[in-house]
Amino acid sequence: MTRSPRNDRPVVIAGGGIGGLACALGLAQRGFRVTVLEQAHQFGELGAGIQLGPNAFHVFDALDVGPLVKRDAVFIERLLMMDGVSGEEVISVPLDAAFRRRFGNPYAVTHRADIHRALLEGCRGLPRVELRTHAKVAGFAQEGRGVSVQLDGGERIAAAALVGADGLYSQVRSRIVGDGDPPASGHMCYRAVLAAEAMPKELRWASATLWAAPNTHIVHYPLRGWKLFNLVATVVRDRAMGGHNEEASPEEVLPLFAKNCELPMQLMRTPKAFRRWMLRFRPPVANWTQGAVTLLGDAAHPTLQYMAQGACMALEDAVCLAVAADAADGDFPAAFQRYQALRLVRTARVQLSSIMLGHLFHADGVARLVRNEIYRDRIPASYHQALEWIYRAPDYVVAANPKAKGRRKPPPARRTQPKRIRTMTARKPKRAPSKRRR
Repeated sequence: MTRSPRNDRPVVIAGGGIGGLACALGLAQRGFRVTVLEQAHQFGELGAGIQLGPNAFHVFDALDVGPLVKRDAVFIERLLMMDGVSGEEVISVPLDAAFRRRFGNPYAVTHRADIHRALLEGCRGLPRVELRTHAKVAGFAQEGRGVSVQLDGGERIAAAALVGADGLYSQVRSRIVGDGDPPASGHMCYRAVLAAEAMPKELRWASATLWAAPNTHIVHYPLRGWKLFNLVATVVRDRAMGGHNEEASPEEVLPLFAKNCELPMQLMRTPKAFRRWMLRFRPPVANWTQGAVTLLGDAAHPTLQYMAQGACMALEDAVCLAVAADAADGDFPAAFQRYQALRLVRTARVQLSSIMLGHLFHADGVARLVRNEIYRDRIPASYHQALEWIYRAPDYVVAANPKAKGRRKPPPARRTQPKRIRTMTARKPKRAPSKRRR
């Protein structure tokens, strides 16, 4: 027999993306009734590949969808940064057994739609979750300790609380923060998904690889059991043109990346067309909560992609919010203040660190040479230590997994001597490519 929900009026979640569904799942697992409003005609996820740090897998474990996500993921062997100009290896972070022991979960790459599907299946398996399409939040009004949520068509929903997980152009944020539309960042992405057989053999590597060049970088990694490869090429310009999932021809794209050496350019010449995406960014804000209304994911703290943590932060938000609501026993104004206090600094650090990492990737001239020298011959443990703050899942995420309660954090990895580890499934360039490869 199904137990009665803890709240008579539902928690309304605006947005049925990865963050919104994860939030619904976390709340429903704790006995709360939830209504998810998706403005599209069906629940789905735009985009292609996504990188998942171990902190994201701790969230999936807490939401009991870890096996579903891992089923379709590719567990790569390294995070690799190459100098796009010279072809030399700059940074290589092993994602080996030592990495997994240290952070309690693996690093993987997967398709955004596969994550979304796993969360959607989880929500559909819980009777406390109502999923509605063609439903867009247009406004809200605080009513006592609850919220009246107004939809585009004029319908009103009496809700216990409202969570704005409605992305960059959040209608809920416009009422709480009031900072207008997010400005164009000048960072333009060109995306393509390649069949594995179309990927140049010399680049079929078991890594998430980034080619760093002046004002550009190129990222590629395998997807869906090595059947596909994801390609994302980014250029930074003072006056970048607009675009949201628009087609772009090779004639537009290739000249922007011409400073790269032959190997990454061989990859860039492979797609017949790209999809153009203008990235947008907001600086961190000190408050994203108003009474029984709060924000989550990109609606609260949109970030550039350079740390590959945007979706991971939304997932952490979801569990933190659910845990706070549980602890406050449905006192949502108090729960949302607690949630914001726990998340504010961590998410702001990711936002600001992503900007700084972008400068590192796009270094030119002497700065590029200095960057390469700084990272030359570093040992794996030093990279793992530097990534500790982001890949170590917060305590409230780890504690949300019943199977992990009482588990102590593993000790820091010992500093060891450098060790050669086979990482690639195919050849890769050495410190500098041969003239033949050029």
